[in-house]
Amino acid sequence: MAKSTWSRLRPWLSGLVGVLVMALLLAWLMGAFHNRIPPGSAKPANGAAARGTPHQVATSRHRTTESAVGTIRAVHETQVSSRLLGRVRKLYILRAGQPVQQDEVLVELEADDLRALSEQTRAALKVAETRADKAKADLVRTESLVQQGIAATDKLETDRANHQAALAEVERAQQGITAAATALSFATIRAPRSGIVVDKRVQEGDVVQPGQLICTLYDPTQLQLVATVREELAGRLQLGQPVDVVLESLGKQCRGTVAEIVPTTSTTARAFEVKVTGPCQPGIVTGMFARLLIPLDEVDELTVPNGAVQSIGQLDFVQVKTGDTAQRRFVRLGERRGDAVVVLSGLRAGETILMADG
Repeated sequence: MAKSTWSRLRPWLSGLVGVLVMALLLAWLMGAFHNRIPPGSAKPANGAAARGTPHQVATSRHRTTESAVGTIRAVHETQVSSRLLGRVRKLYILRAGQPVQQDEVLVELEADDLRALSEQTRAALKVAETRADKAKADLVRTESLVQQGIAATDKLETDRANHQAALAEVERAQQGITAAATALSFATIRAPRSGIVVDKRVQEGDVVQPGQLICTLYDPTQLQLVATVREELAGRLQLGQPVDVVLESLGKQCRGTVAEIVPTTSTTARAFEVKVTGPCQPGIVTGMFARLLIPLDEVDELTVPNGAVQSIGQLDFVQVKTGDTAQRRFVRLGERRGDAVVVLSGLRAGETILMADG
């Protein structure tokens, strides 16, 4: 009977012992078996003698900015196209990035038919001039005969009409020569302005159509930043306003001027297109990524010298002087500006921090 009772109680006792063991383990982990320190009675563990150059933390006024992304573009970008149907006989564009001068020959098209047409118009002019000379001579003779009473006045009117028609033929032939010369000039495609070749779209032997793109040129001396600015920020910009442009790939910050604000906004992006021009620095080319810094309001900021900030891993701290001791204070940093850095939290104005000597 006792054995049967023990068999029934054994599983229950085993579970109770397990619960007691877990409770004791949790109590130990929570410090129930350690002496507790009363609140406020502990001294800072990092208190040490104050060593270093003291620096009093102060606020300063700084104008905040917000950036808008943009792309460097040429102020003058020219697309060179063909005005004729013809085969490329000679291509003088060797590569993208090639500099060219104004009126420099870029492409020559086959123009044998245009030269033949030009010769035909010259021959037609000679025929028309010969007919005009004969008509004039006939008119002069008829006028003399009419004065002598030999020829009728109807003959005089006919010769005058023939002379006028012959002069009109001469004028038409001259216009034909001009048109043929103009068409022939289209076979030689020249650079409309000095610049750099962005790309070439044809090769020697290709047949080009009227209006087909040959190449694109841009003026490297006149560049601009084309940025997309949110509509609530575009109101802070005015034409002629000086602004800063950051070129991250070159590590440069340039000064430019707002040259144009497109007066329509995108219905999808709710933004304006702003164009900024300025002096071109070496190394800047079209297509580069850049940021437009839009000035906002002035705010009070807390800054400390870079030499006062120390780091442990990704944590930043400073040594705050308290009496004759220094205490470590972790801080959250913001933007770095030269030899100083903005402190977002962790310090107050008027506190004294220590800078490491040497």
